[in-house]
Amino acid sequence: MSSEWSEFTQSWDTPDDAQAAWPISALLITNSSELIYAGDTSGRLTTYTLGRPGEALERYTSFLCAHTAIRRMHALGRSTSGSVLVQTDDSVQVRTRGGAKAFGKSTTPNEPFTASAVSGLEAFVCTAAGGGTLLDIERGSVVRRAAVDASAVAADLNGACLTLATAQGLVVCRDARAGLGVAQTARAFPGGGAVDMVRNGARIFVCGTGPDPANAYRLLALPTVRVFDVRNLAQPLEDIDCGDGAAPVRLWAGGDDLWICHDSGYVETRSARDAWTTPGDAFAEPALSDYAYASAFCVAPTGDAALVADTDGVLHVWAAGEAPRLSEKAALRDGDFDCSAEMPALGVDFDCDSVSLMCVEMPAARAPLLSWMDGERLYDVGRPARFVDAGVLGSLRQMDGVGYVANPRTARRNQQVFGRAWRQRWGDGAQDDGELTLGRSKFLSQQRRRTHASPQQPDAAELPPVPESQAQQPQQQQSQPPKQLQRMRISYSRFGVEDFDFSLYNATAHSGLEGGRDNAYANALLQTLFRSPELRSVVLAHSAGDCTEPQCLSCQMGFLFRSLETAAGASCHATQLLHVLADRPEAAALALLEDEHGNPASGTSYAVLAQRLLRFLLEQASGECAGLTAGANGRAVERIVGFAQDTHTACPQCHAMRSRSSHVFAADLDPPQGTSGLATLLAGGSVSVRRAEMLRSGRRTGILALIEQALARSETTRAWCPECRSFQLLQTEKHMTQAPAGYFALNFPVIEPSADAAGGSSGSGSGSGSGGGAWQTSLPAEFRLVVGGAAGKRVSVLPACGESPATDDAPSTEDSPATNPASISGPAPVSDPTPSTFRLVAVVSSIRDTVRGPEHLVVHVRGPDSASGSGWLLLNDFLVQPVAEDRVLSLHDWWRTPSLALYANSDRTPLAPLLAAIARRHPYKISTRILTHPKSILDRPSSYRRSNNNSNGGGKAPQLRGANRRNEAVPLTRAEAESLESGHFVCALDAEFVVLDAAKMEVFSDGTQELHQPPVHTLARLSVVRANGGPLHGLPFIDDYVAIARPISDLATQYSGIHAGDLIQGSSPYRLSTMKEVYKKLRLLVDSCCVIIGHGLKHDFRVCNIFVPESLQRDTMVLYQSPAHIRPIALKFLYWFFYRKTIQSGEHSSVEDAQATLKSRHRCSLCYGSLLFSVLPRVPLPLVAAAARTLSPSLLLLAVVHTDVVRTDVARIDAALAHCCFQSLYSSCYSTDRRWSALL
Repeated sequence: MSSEWSEFTQSWDTPDDAQAAWPISALLITNSSELIYAGDTSGRLTTYTLGRPGEALERYTSFLCAHTAIRRMHALGRSTSGSVLVQTDDSVQVRTRGGAKAFGKSTTPNEPFTASAVSGLEAFVCTAAGGGTLLDIERGSVVRRAAVDASAVAADLNGACLTLATAQGLVVCRDARAGLGVAQTARAFPGGGAVDMVRNGARIFVCGTGPDPANAYRLLALPTVRVFDVRNLAQPLEDIDCGDGAAPVRLWAGGDDLWICHDSGYVETRSARDAWTTPGDAFAEPALSDYAYASAFCVAPTGDAALVADTDGVLHVWAAGEAPRLSEKAALRDGDFDCSAEMPALGVDFDCDSVSLMCVEMPAARAPLLSWMDGERLYDVGRPARFVDAGVLGSLRQMDGVGYVANPRTARRNQQVFGRAWRQRWGDGAQDDGELTLGRSKFLSQQRRRTHASPQQPDAAELPPVPESQAQQPQQQQSQPPKQLQRMRISYSRFGVEDFDFSLYNATAHSGLEGGRDNAYANALLQTLFRSPELRSVVLAHSAGDCTEPQCLSCQMGFLFRSLETAAGASCHATQLLHVLADRPEAAALALLEDEHGNPASGTSYAVLAQRLLRFLLEQASGECAGLTAGANGRAVERIVGFAQDTHTACPQCHAMRSRSSHVFAADLDPPQGTSGLATLLAGGSVSVRRAEMLRSGRRTGILALIEQALARSETTRAWCPECRSFQLLQTEKHMTQAPAGYFALNFPVIEPSADAAGGSSGSGSGSGSGGGAWQTSLPAEFRLVVGGAAGKRVSVLPACGESPATDDAPSTEDSPATNPASISGPAPVSDPTPSTFRLVAVVSSIRDTVRGPEHLVVHVRGPDSASGSGWLLLNDFLVQPVAEDRVLSLHDWWRTPSLALYANSDRTPLAPLLAAIARRHPYKISTRILTHPKSILDRPSSYRRSNNNSNGGGKAPQLRGANRRNEAVPLTRAEAESLESGHFVCALDAEFVVLDAAKMEVFSDGTQELHQPPVHTLARLSVVRANGGPLHGLPFIDDYVAIARPISDLATQYSGIHAGDLIQGSSPYRLSTMKEVYKKLRLLVDSCCVIIGHGLKHDFRVCNIFVPESLQRDTMVLYQSPAHIRPIALKFLYWFFYRKTIQSGEHSSVEDAQATLKSRHRCSLCYGSLLFSVLPRVPLPLVAAAARTLSPSLLLLAVVHTDVVRTDVARIDAALAHCCFQSLYSSCYSTDRRWSALL
């Protein structure tokens, strides 16, 4: 081949405005035109035509694309006008050969574009920080954004396979259909990096650099080309050895040939099939100057010419033959680029008046006109047309292209009917959760109905969970958060929230917290605190103690944490804790509450509210739990969370110094470089504007450097000096004195994303902005902390073992206390040269969901059962899913703003004596004295009477309802208390509720309704009766009325028996208890494994927010409910059917209902035993089958029970028929729902 190829020509083109040629950095020959595209380091793109051998290239066009170097150029697959994709450091553009710009996307100078690839009309670009963007070139829009590998130097997009080669020596294959997730990874150059990469079919060829054997800090080009198979990157193929002294820097593949260009300009070709066995065929070796090297390389699509450019700006053209062709599909016509040729004469006499201008010929258009519209460029946009009923369209008649139909008069004139069907069809911007639920119904009633219709279909809870890859795949574009990160909303059926299947969103053993309540943004923070076992044990010990404060937040956190511990994946809610938080005056003063519209107070962000709430909860818990460590060194909560900090303040005028010590739960980080303006640095007063500018320019941007700066900082503020008795510029230094023994939090500054980062779209997500968050970095999973270890540094934050520090984490001499002249020489901290390793355990982030509403908070927590530390969970209210660690640590998405991160010391053994002492003195065990000797802080004298201004006839004093009554409870005896502690206690329970907030309904114009939020209930009365037999059998030992200070929307007197004033302290005729006292009694029953009988226990326990295992429940509503009938049987009908007695004739009484439930449950046990041993086969089987088909299963069961035990004339069914029907019904119910196991 070397004999056929020769140097065709050389070109050294100097722009008109330059003194010398710019180095050429990119070359391209498209398959649609006979043009040579050359891009230089100044950002200028020049096209040339090829003449005769030895003649210089003739310039066709030359235009400036950008002010930065052109790195890559790609030909567009369907382009017919010679359009190319140009990648510069700061932009990606689509340019025609004439210079017109058809599409463009820019980036920030801090994140230049490093690699790009084109496949058809889709292009992929990535930044140095790893921000990848998939573009639709034809529409000019962003298809998807995702975090990819940082410092990519080459990319290849082949259908759905994206291949990247990075400067760290990695070759990564990603799946473009699954959110650009990583499919395979291989390390091509250990200790070095890739330089160029090309793909030919399934083969991947990569050239790169490696460490110099003589100097480990220097990289040299390796003389080998690594070969991989895209189907199995883990096993690389044999390397291509280019010989000693070779340095391949550019690769090109076409057909069956592989072209290798070395830095000296030497070019060789090999067979791509067996390149490592066949020797290279050298055909081009242009003569370069002594100080030049090859900077760009390209081969024509026809294979007849090759281009080599050097850093001197010389373009070397090598060709096979004297008339090489550059393109296979297009050829330029003669005179197309002859700019020096004279215009031909038109042959029209313009002086003659009779000559028409129509005689002047128009020039032939060589490119499509701007007025030309292609059918493929027409898109359907805008709102869909008005929905017309199919029945109306069926009677449509057409005449002259116009359709006519009679007006059905179903709507008013110009009225658009927007009903529930229309909203479900078009969605109004709301997205469906089909990807999260796999198309399954969200309601248990529909699942039971479908299961009964087709028994082969499994229940929703038995179906496999949503795969992580499918849940992580975004539905629209990467500019919007994935489905699992969007705001979760509960759908409501006519059976209420109990019908919603939360298991579709949580297939783990970790429980979530339901949203949709006031101040529910605290769910993410409560889940974060729950992940601290030490803090959890402290608040649990406090909640089981004798705390008498009704508004104690620590007790409420202990109750909530206990529910989360025992729920085993079931959904919980923090309604009572949020009510206590809203009733605290400090919460309103600190602006921790939402307004009446459900938005953050004073227009702040939820991320800021989470930081404030963290400090408030920990401060309150520290004071409320101080009694657990009486006489010990420090408070328990402060020893578990936070660190000690010393503050030294000095006055430069009088040289007075003051010092104080404090405890800090969370450290505040500074914004990264470029996000804090000069006004922020000058806030509070600075030495000068020049000093503030120096601080801003010298600020370190790495996360580790920001953590170190937050733990030991110096600042100058204008404050009052008591010695000088005037305002002075006081110098303040704050630093950590000892490494935390447990946990400490980091508060991130809230940086609002710009419109460019959000893609310029508020709802559609189809913007074409630059994307990326303000941090553009990753959280450290671990780091080491040294307090007072290094000379001159009070605190040092180092990377974890095995990690190399980033370049932006280098110490800043401007901020170092040792070199800062304004630093204060206070007492040195406690020397602790041994580094402490801290691991990330939780991250609370603010998600800006522009599709479903405003921002909301989510939390990523480290799984407690993950020994390796790689198991992470995403908790988005009631949604709980596993998540990859790289998604947790990455902060490159614009829609995610970190709020706070919780780090834990890997060695928390110093906390073991403290926790052991608390467990020994204050174990978590609620005393039975609250049931044997019940007391309440709201007790009133028995002689209290409720005033009434109305008088009865006859002049008698008004008889107040319950004036001489107290509660009906009889405390437990000592023997009953011992039975409760031993776990052999049975009771019957019933509760009454009132409505705090009414239901929120939306009525559409077609009359349909949609429930947005069900009524919010709260416990008003709790009654528990004995069921263990004995003389006190059936008597209540708990009958508490709950004092409610919040406004009540509806007392529901007909169903609750609660009247106005019954729950108000000072006007109630009953003995009132706090919600905390009532919940504590219920918590004692559940922790003691007490068997609880009731009717509709699921609703009662849900409102009380307590989880009771199914093995401890005996629900008569479930016992007498058929799978084929969703509606349950009422307790009033059930008790009447068994005993012919009527209950609930007037107002409901929880004591009466509990006793009726106990008797119904007892009768059910007797019926089962009687029917099982009474077999009288006197009725033929056809009659049994006919009766079974006639009666419904639930009524048939009641008829069976009534016939066998009561023996009345209401149901004349023989005992044999009863037994057979009962056995068949029992078998079907047991095989489907397994609810009849409670009868045994």
